[in-house]
Amino acid sequence: MLGARESTLGGSNMTQESFMDLLRKNLSEKDFGRMMAFTAGMQPERRAVMLKFIAERETLAPAVGTEAPDFKLPRLGGGGPVQLSSLRGQKPVALIFGSYT
Repeated sequence: MLGARESTLGGSNMTQESFMDLLRKNLSEKDFGRMMAFTAGMQPERRAVMLKFIAERETLAPAVGTEAPDFKLPRLGGGGPVQLSSLRGQKPVALIFGSYT
């Protein structure tokens, strides 16, 4: 098995060490500790998938303050789709992802 400095995360070129440094920099100490405790209890394969997902999310997501990429979504009540760019400059937009089950 490769050491932390040599191993990479999934398809990413980022090493585990640089990924952990990135998380320490961008998360509060409390959140970093909670994430580490959460992933420590996982099976190794699941932990690797979770860390790869987090690495991609943290490195591929738009930076804070940059314009969000444009997209279209269907309206809940029917009708035509709504496109994010059509709302720019008019009003704030919030996307909420969650489970209501």
